[in-house]
Amino acid sequence: MSTASVIVLALLTGTHAATWGAFKDAPFEGFKVSSFVRTLALAVLAAALLATSTDLETTLAPVVLVGVLYAIERLATEAWKSFLREDDQSAYSIPMRVAVRGRTVDARTPRYLAGLLVLAGGVLVAWVTSLVQPADGGPLWLLVPVGGIGGWLTAAGGAWKDAPVEGFSGWKFLRSPVVATAWTVMLLPFTQDWVALTVAAAGLSVLSIETYKTFFTGGRPPGKFEGKPQRPAPQRDRCRLLHAGAYTGLACVTGLAALFDTAVGPRQGMIPLVALTLVALTMAVLVGRRPAVPRPAVQRTLVPDAVPS
Repeated sequence: MSTASVIVLALLTGTHAATWGAFKDAPFEGFKVSSFVRTLALAVLAAALLATSTDLETTLAPVVLVGVLYAIERLATEAWKSFLREDDQSAYSIPMRVAVRGRTVDARTPRYLAGLLVLAGGVLVAWVTSLVQPADGGPLWLLVPVGGIGGWLTAAGGAWKDAPVEGFSGWKFLRSPVVATAWTVMLLPFTQDWVALTVAAAGLSVLSIETYKTFFTGGRPPGKFEGKPQRPAPQRDRCRLLHAGAYTGLACVTGLAALFDTAVGPRQGMIPLVALTLVALTMAVLVGRRPAVPRPAVQRTLVPDAVPS
């Protein structure tokens, strides 16, 4: 994969994540240029780090790279919000800072230590996984559940944050593992590396689910702002069109790069590649033609665990 392809994919990945984030949040906190640029910068930085630490020419197919970049950008952003950022948590219906049973951990030292432990634990698990996995990745019955682990971790993190405030939803909890496992099946022709497969499937599941939540749920406010006042946000339509453009760009660049890259894998990988390209183009059309009308904000009913004692 050429350097130009890596940069373009990173910019498209960052644009995809930045546009749905801005579309959802702008009516509540305004359009934040800094947040938009931060997402783009994180995606490009992740691509640069990967390019310097591994041989992308032979190790990661474009569609796998998109998933990995998406996961790294989302993890970095959520870690910043949870452990490092200092902001007024009363602006949110659901705490964005790391919390225990819905109560935020405001003291910096335990937050920073928790962040370091999470980072160290993730690096340790990835390192051990790379040591114990079979050279060929193992049989299909093992690869599929391994690839879906990222979805289970995403679901657990979401439930830890949201359930104390809005209650536990079995459907929401299972959504990420199911989508991540489906992505794992699609990615198997391109990689059998456990770490790359798990991270990429998790990243692509977030990509898919966030598009659905943002543009295909009738303009429902994001949970963290439910019940909060809304304001006019003229930038939303531009974000929607940019999001559709990101899908188009990802479909085109990923498809064209794969035709000439050695990292695509066996020929059977072309079937899911064509299917993924068509799905991405379809999503571009659907998002581009679907202006969402925000639902009126309603006051959230807290579950008992969220009521301060």
